[in-house]
Amino acid sequence: MSIQPQTKEALNFELYDGPGRHWHRWMRQLVYSGIVVMVACTLSLSYFLLPLEGDLKGVEMLVEIPAGSTGRDVARLLHQAEIVRHPRAFALVARLLGFDSDLKAGYYLFSPGMTPLQLLTQIRQGDVATAKVTIPEGFNLEEIASLLARKGLADEERFLRLARDKGLVYGDSCPLDMPVDTLEGYLFPDTYRFAIGQKEEEIIKIMVNRCLEVATPLYEGYEGPLSFHEVLTLASIVEKEAIYDRERPVIAGVFLNRLRIGMRLQADPTVRYVVNEPRSRVLYRDLEVESPYNTYRYPGLPPGPIASPGLASIRAVIEPADVDYMYFVARGDGTHFFSRTFAEHVAARRRFGY
Repeated sequence: MSIQPQTKEALNFELYDGPGRHWHRWMRQLVYSGIVVMVACTLSLSYFLLPLEGDLKGVEMLVEIPAGSTGRDVARLLHQAEIVRHPRAFALVARLLGFDSDLKAGYYLFSPGMTPLQLLTQIRQGDVATAKVTIPEGFNLEEIASLLARKGLADEERFLRLARDKGLVYGDSCPLDMPVDTLEGYLFPDTYRFAIGQKEEEIIKIMVNRCLEVATPLYEGYEGPLSFHEVLTLASIVEKEAIYDRERPVIAGVFLNRLRIGMRLQADPTVRYVVNEPRSRVLYRDLEVESPYNTYRYPGLPPGPIASPGLASIRAVIEPADVDYMYFVARGDGTHFFSRTFAEHVAARRRFGY
């Protein structure tokens, strides 16, 4: 069999790659690039969806995010707090997700097992750390400020200064428009949940608003002689005198009977408020203390509340018991003995060891 020599045209045809071979090479490059992108995306997705294993060391951490922080700022803060290990990746994906310019300031509590995406979402939504605090009925300003300070929610001195600052009392931060010297009695006793780092002005406003929210509807149906401020003032005295709710309307009735005839209230809690010393009983020398709050020396109501009254005491003043008692004395078991005449009252005092 003889081998025929190839013509020039045939040789050129076999050496020519043709468009198909270029197309296959381009497809291979495209596939390789796609694989690289998919791997990168998978790694990024894994980074953001998998927990930060070991970064939080098994404990919750409180971190402050300042106002105006970008994703890069947050990444740096979290890296310094040893919450995230890869701040550049954290900042990059925060920007790619559009979170970079929508991160809210505040104190945040991050828990073990959280993913970077959960961290970013929490900061973007402003889900800040909070603390629950219960203000008991009958607490005065100093006791409230001390409690908030112990909970880490307020600076005690600043809180007291603001609560006694007429610029705040009558400013935009406080809704009161009545003549009061301080916010004593207007910080309603209740259970609150305040944000960590929340300003004292905001806390005060929340508590005053709560007082108005509770007391205003009751006062709107009131037809008695007392102003709103006077109702809170008398309610604060009832709050400090009574232990059991069932006695509050009766005690309020006694004080209102005294006010009606111009008789001094002679309420021990008002003297304690002035003396401001822990004692089991008011001493005779305390009754001579010079102060408009001393209801043993001055007739009528004191200038303002002596504590924060609860709902039961406010209601007791607005809806007092219809009684003809003029006196009462503590029995020693949390209840009181009520009398109509001074002679009965003297006998009751002897009976209960006064």
